[in-house]
Amino acid sequence: MFILINKFKIKQGLFILAIFSLFFANKIYAASLSLSPEAPTVSVGNIISVKVLVNTDGKAINNSESVIQFPSDLLEVVSISKNSSIFSLWVEEPSFTNTDGKIVFNGGIPNPGFTGQGGYIASVTFKAKKQGVASVLFADSAVRENDGLGTDILTSKNGSVIKIGIPEKIEVTTPIIPVVKNNLPVKPVVSSTTNPDQDSWYSTNTVSFDWKIPGDVTSIKTLIDKVSDSSPTTVYDSSVSQKTINNLSDGTYYFHIRYVNSAGSGPITHYKIKIDSTAPKSFIPVIRNDGYRNLIKLNAEDKISGIDYYTLSIDNSSLITVNLNELIDSEYSLPFQSEGSHSIVVTAYDKAKNHAESILSFVSPKIIIPQLFLSSNEITKGDTITISGKTGYPNKKVDISLEFNDKISLRSIMGFNVPKEIKKYTQTIGSDGTFSITTDAIKEKGTINIWAEVVFPDNIKSQPSEIQYLKVKDTKIVSATLSLVYPILIIIIMILIIIIFMFIFYFGWNKFLGQKVKINNELQSTVKDVHSSMMLLKEELNNQLSLLEKTRNDRDLNNKEEVIFNEIKLKIDNIDNFIQEKLNKIM
Repeated sequence: MFILINKFKIKQGLFILAIFSLFFANKIYAASLSLSPEAPTVSVGNIISVKVLVNTDGKAINNSESVIQFPSDLLEVVSISKNSSIFSLWVEEPSFTNTDGKIVFNGGIPNPGFTGQGGYIASVTFKAKKQGVASVLFADSAVRENDGLGTDILTSKNGSVIKIGIPEKIEVTTPIIPVVKNNLPVKPVVSSTTNPDQDSWYSTNTVSFDWKIPGDVTSIKTLIDKVSDSSPTTVYDSSVSQKTINNLSDGTYYFHIRYVNSAGSGPITHYKIKIDSTAPKSFIPVIRNDGYRNLIKLNAEDKISGIDYYTLSIDNSSLITVNLNELIDSEYSLPFQSEGSHSIVVTAYDKAKNHAESILSFVSPKIIIPQLFLSSNEITKGDTITISGKTGYPNKKVDISLEFNDKISLRSIMGFNVPKEIKKYTQTIGSDGTFSITTDAIKEKGTINIWAEVVFPDNIKSQPSEIQYLKVKDTKIVSATLSLVYPILIIIIMILIIIIFMFIFYFGWNKFLGQKVKINNELQSTVKDVHSSMMLLKEELNNQLSLLEKTRNDRDLNNKEEVIFNEIKLKIDNIDNFIQEKLNKIM
C-alpha cells in the first residue's frame, strides 16, 4: 500500500510538472535522446544490446519519458535493464511488448537533477528474427528541465538502424580456424556483446555469448559456474552459435565451452563474467572543519565490485568527480565556501556504475581576521619599523603589505612623478599563532598604510586586518634646511612669472603707443633692478645650500637628499642663465 501511494505521489508530481511545462515552456531548448550504437549489424538468431542515452547540453534535467517503436517481425526484445540508470524514480518502469513492437519508460531523478552527455537511461537486448533492416525509433518523448516548471527541452531524437544478415557460413578450410594435427577440434573463440571485457564489472544480469563453429564440429558442450577451470557438460548440436543466460545473481562467473568432432573433444575456453547489479550500501559522509576549510570523509562500501569513484555537488553546483587516489585517510578537501550553511549531494559509484546517494548539510565558518601591531606610529626617514601580529592559524603563511602614499614633496613641486608603491613581506606564522617582521630601511617620507592577510593553500586568503598608519618624517637637519629653501624657491618662481608678464606688457605697450625707445630704456632699468634683486636672492639661497654642504660633511646624505641637493643647484643655475639671456636680448 505504501509503495502504491508513493508511486501515485511521484506520478502526480511529474504530471503537475508536465502541465506547468505547457504554460511556461522556455523557448531555448537543448536536450536530445539517442540510441547507441546507431547502425549496428547482427545475424539472424543472434542478440544485440542497444543503450538509451540522453544529452542535456549543459542544462539540468529531472525527468524523461518515451515510447520506442521497433519492427516486431524483425526483432524481439529479450530483456530491458535499468541498472546504473541516471534515474532513480520511475513513474513507469521500462517495459516492452513484442506483439505491438513498443518499449515505454518514464523516469525521474531528485534535485539537483542530471547534467551531462551520454546519460545512461536503460539498455534493451534484442534478438534478430529474420533478415532485413530494422528501424528502432523514438515516438512520443519528452526531456524535462529541472527548473521547477517541468519545461520540455527535447529538440532531437536519434534512433538506431539495425542491419540483420544471414548467419555466416564458416568453411573448415578458413585460416581463422586452423585444424590441429590430431584432428581434434580447435579451441573456441568466444565473444560477448553484453560483457565484452572479461576484467570489467557490468550491472546487467543477462549475458550473451557468440562463437563460430568449424565445419568438422558435430556438437558443442557448455557450462556456466563460478569455478575457473570446470569442464562443460551440457551438450548442444552444432547449429547453436550463441547463448543468452538471464537472471544471474551478483558475482564472478565462468562460461566454459568446447567443440566435439568425430575424433573427440577439443580444448576448453573459459570466459570470465563479472556481474554487480546491486548499488553500494547506504552511507552518511562525515564533514569536519579544519579551521579554514571543510573535509568530507567518503565512507561508502560495496561488497561486490567495490567503490570506483564519487561525485559531489555543493549547493546545486556542477559535479565534482573524486577518484579514490585523491583521498587522504578517506577524506577529501572541499572547495572553499563562503561563510554560512551549505548543502551537498554525494553519489558513490561502484565499478559496475551502480550508485548510491547521500544528501547532507554543513556550515562553513568565517575565517578569523588577523590582528596587527606597530612598534611605533612615527619614525624618521631611513629607520626601520617592527610589525607584529596575532592569528588563529599557527604554521600558516601571512602576507604583510606596506602601501606608500603619494605625498606632496619637493620632487612633486618641481614636476617629478612620484607613483604609489606597495611592498610585501611574507612570513610563516609561529606555532602560537603570532608573527613579527622588521622592515628594510624606509627611505621615503609620508604616510604608509600597513595591513596583513593570512594565506592558506590554494591561494585562499583571509580578509585584510585593520589598516595601521605609519608616519615617516625627514631628519631634523634636512627638515630645517628645506624649510628655508622652499620659501626662496617659491619667491624665485613668482619673480619668473612677473618677468614673463613684463615682457608681454612691453611688447603690447610698444605696439600700441609707438614709444619703443622710452619703454626699452625703462624696461632695461627695471630688468637690471630685478636682476640685482635676483642676485641678492641667489646669494641668500647659496647660504642655505651651504648648510646642506655642512650637513653632508657631518654625515653622508642618503640618496634622496643627495638628489634634492643637486636638483636645487641645477635650478638656480638655470634661473641665472635665463635672466642673463633675457638681459642680453633687451640690452
